[in-house]
Amino acid sequence: MSWVCELTEDAERDVRELPKAIQKRVARVLTQMESDPFQGDVKALHGEEWKGVFRRRIGGYRLLFIANHEKRTVTALRVLIRSGKTYR
Repeated sequence: MSWVCELTEDAERDVRELPKAIQKRVARVLTQMESDPFQGDVKALHGEEWKGVFRRRIGGYRLLFIANHEKRTVTALRVLIRSGKTYR
């Protein structure tokens, strides 16, 4: 079974502001996530405010997403460069 990947408005804006090479990597990762969203370097985030949110590493960037197992959808929340402020 395949999954459906969706982007929030914030994630769409984040992707538009990325360099073209990184945009292509993000698109490739989203395509891979349609078959299995938990393949690759995926970890669940900790803390009450991050409950149910996962991050996938894309080089120096992080794709923050929520997976709905019942509907088999992945909602990309943000695509951010990894820094000390990424998870704040």
